[in-house]
Amino acid sequence: MKGSYTVLIEVSEDLNIEVGALGEIVFSEGFYVYNGSAFGPGGLKRVDRHRKKSEEGSSPYWHIDYLLIQSESEIVRVFKAELDHECVLSKKMSGRFEGVKDFGCSDCGCVSHLFYSDSERDLNEFLENFYPDQESL
Repeated sequence: MKGSYTVLIEVSEDLNIEVGALGEIVFSEGFYVYNGSAFGPGGLKRVDRHRKKSEEGSSPYWHIDYLLIQSESEIVRVFKAELDHECVLSKKMSGRFEGVKDFGCSDCGCVSHLFYSDSERDLNEFLENFYPDQESL
């Protein structure tokens, strides 16, 4: 299955992380949403790779890996859809949530694909409205 996905991540304490070419980024304690797509080989199995990176803490490749390999971050919830809406969702979120500039969007015109809120409830409500028929995984 190929499509887009959204990962809800909890960060349990403030972090300063060197994220490849983006440099040092300050991640505040709270909740982050990462919007990604998986239309290449393996498709949405990419989400399993993100979970594995989160659990193992192995070497980062994509921007999101730098956050997921931290012991202070944990994947809370995942949404998947067989649609290409990574950028559509990111643009909608940029009007409501704080984006981490240039994160995860080096191949498009979006401001960010990673968004922050101190409220898990606000993020969940937004995502449940965007993915009305999607069970979280």
